[in-house]
Amino acid sequence: MRVARCQKPVKQSSPFVAEAILSGEKTIELRRRIPLIGIGTRLWIYATKPVGAVVGSATVKRIIRGLPEEVWAKGGDQAGIDRESFDIYFDGAVEAIGLVLEDIRPGRPISIEKLRLIRTGFHPPQVILRISDSEASSLLQLLNAA
Repeated sequence: MRVARCQKPVKQSSPFVAEAILSGEKTIELRRRIPLIGIGTRLWIYATKPVGAVVGSATVKRIIRGLPEEVWAKGGDQAGIDRESFDIYFDGAVEAIGLVLEDIRPGRPISIEKLRLIRTGFHPPQVILRISDSEASSLLQLLNAA
């Protein structure tokens, strides 16, 4: 799977999930379908309202694919949810995807207003939104601002 070099995803998460990722409690992002991203892709983590900001980033270390039972066995303890919630999420799915995250970096929150200065008309993504290299560079500068 290849992703155009200029495309960087912004991933939407609830504030609870975003915090679990940034704290290291959740190092696997679960999906029912594989997003068009590859190993080494940096994910910018957007926490939904009431936070409404990009709060950090992480890099995709590897991608686990398989039956839901196989994905749970390989990384369920790192997914930030219990088995019952996992089973409910994957009910009826023939495949489960686990994006293994590394290089998790919390940062200074970037508000939706500032995001709209980087990208005119920015709207929070439903799942994943691709951004350009220059937009990613601007996000990195803002996240690391003192």
